[in-house]
Amino acid sequence: VSSMPSLRRAFAVAAVLFAAKTPMPRSYAQKMPKASHAFTAKMCAGSRYLESQRRDALFVDPLASKLAGPEGLQQPMGDWIMVPRTRFGDDFITEHYTKPRGVRQLVLLGAGMDARAYRLRLPELKVFEVDLPILFQDKEPLLEAETLTVQSRTAVPTDFSSGEDWSWRLRQCPDFDPRQPTVWLLEGLMMYLTARETTETFRRLGALSAPGSALFFDAISASYVRQGIVVGGAPFLGGSDHYGDWLRDVASFGSTQVWDFATMQVDRWNRRLNKDWARTLSPAELYGRNVVLFVESHKI
Repeated sequence: VSSMPSLRRAFAVAAVLFAAKTPMPRSYAQKMPKASHAFTAKMCAGSRYLESQRRDALFVDPLASKLAGPEGLQQPMGDWIMVPRTRFGDDFITEHYTKPRGVRQLVLLGAGMDARAYRLRLPELKVFEVDLPILFQDKEPLLEAETLTVQSRTAVPTDFSSGEDWSWRLRQCPDFDPRQPTVWLLEGLMMYLTARETTETFRRLGALSAPGSALFFDAISASYVRQGIVVGGAPFLGGSDHYGDWLRDVASFGSTQVWDFATMQVDRWNRRLNKDWARTLSPAELYGRNVVLFVESHKI
């Protein structure tokens, strides 16, 4: 993995945040990097399946078992991050869809085995999933007989290891219109990007975002990078205390909230993610602290 370009490494574990409670089987680890992506994406689907079986589930993913397969069901990702992150993303999408002149485009950058196009009942939403070709080779046959709950879904396979520009591939999609606002989700991605790659990702994303666009991603503070965390052979490469400034300067996203993940509560009684007492943090409050972040930003 150390010789793999870090952007590809990021998408090869994009569905993962921090360590799984059980290690990757040796047979998969020996086939990294390509097999690792399919495996970790299935592990996340396994976590969504377990959540979906609960009576007090925060979301229900009817395709999670199929997309997880035996591997993902045997070794699901930890629910401590998967459940709140998934529900935060669901609420974020729905909020921007239902507001006046709501957003009708969703881009999942590093989509993995995400199945929101088959479970979020947003009939005018166009969903674009950007990920590695090997992921879609596994995923697309599993979805052939399934019914969308959105207007459309487009897979955008991109070989990041060859330096292919994902934003160029997205522009080629007939249904994608950069003149219209877009909701962007980058789940489990940012900590695997270097500062240079983060800047390039923000630049490309910003160039495709009309006013009214919105962005959600999970991340870590700058000091957390120095802990030397490695997941599935891929080290954490990037974190920041200044995501608001970064997004403003590079992507022209002028309004950003950086949430302290630890202050959010999974409310099982009401089946929601409770942000009533959640705290936002300034760069000064983040400095020198190891913090998991939920970042949302808007292009005014």
